[in-house]
Amino acid sequence: MNVLLVRAGALGDVVLLRTAVAALRAAGHAVSLLAPSGPGAALEGGGPGEVDSVLPWESATFAGLLASEAGVSSDLRRVLAPFQAVIAYSVNGDLLRGLAQAAPPGAQVVSHPPLPPAGGPHAAAWMAAAGIALGADPERVPPVSTASAADDAQARPWLERLGARFLAIHPGSGSARKNWPAVRFAALAERLTEGVPFLLVEGPADAEATEPASRLPSVVHARELPPRLLGAVLAHAGLYVGNDSGVSHLAAAWGAPVLALFGPTDPAQWAPVGPRVTVRRAKDERMESLELEEVGSAAQQITSPRPPSG
Repeated sequence: MNVLLVRAGALGDVVLLRTAVAALRAAGHAVSLLAPSGPGAALEGGGPGEVDSVLPWESATFAGLLASEAGVSSDLRRVLAPFQAVIAYSVNGDLLRGLAQAAPPGAQVVSHPPLPPAGGPHAAAWMAAAGIALGADPERVPPVSTASAADDAQARPWLERLGARFLAIHPGSGSARKNWPAVRFAALAERLTEGVPFLLVEGPADAEATEPASRLPSVVHARELPPRLLGAVLAHAGLYVGNDSGVSHLAAAWGAPVLALFGPTDPAQWAPVGPRVTVRRAKDERMESLELEEVGSAAQQITSPRPPSG
């Protein structure tokens, strides 16, 4: 069966679909994704947790899905014609009506709330559960993402600058409340690297969060890299440290040793999914309560970035 997943979310929301994709693929289905093209590119590949194609949510073709009036375009019907099932991670009535109208006759349209209930399962398992109706096993663990030859070629110049077992940090997130203090990220980088190059990941809204670390002399800036390129680089990190953010989910998906810092959000539901993930959460759920010594100690227990040369 050809299945279309619909998720109009940010990078972390999309990366957390890897469990659902792997479960559907293991059940024998082909899987495509309708999502914003930037985040969606993170899942575009040939791996068991990746999709066959990404349909860009921002395309004019899909604008009619959110129209409250009846009727969808012939272009939209044509694009959705190959799919025998649609799983929409949404409770938006207009979207669900639009999908039902545009999907081919007999296609199954499944609506699944995008967020797990409070105290419920991990978000990845919650979204994978939508595939039970199609015979998928939501307990399936997706393997780490792997680089294509093109990914490796694009990543090579970055890895040559950074060297082996480098430190990567991402001090930002989608909300300032989820950010560990920026000056502590800078102090951590200074402590762990002692002057050797480290990677500072910067998103479009991260200027304030990354400013202290950006002033360190050994910084290598990674500004708004495409997700597969960023993943291919982070796969070689000796340690990645970040908040509850899409980049942290991406790093974990590519198998990097991840130290994820949590405060107001619950790691039981939102921790990155990967083989080498360690979480530290502030006891009072306030990020400033995570002390530098605690985070530094946890970082050194996971792995040590390469020692300085000379």
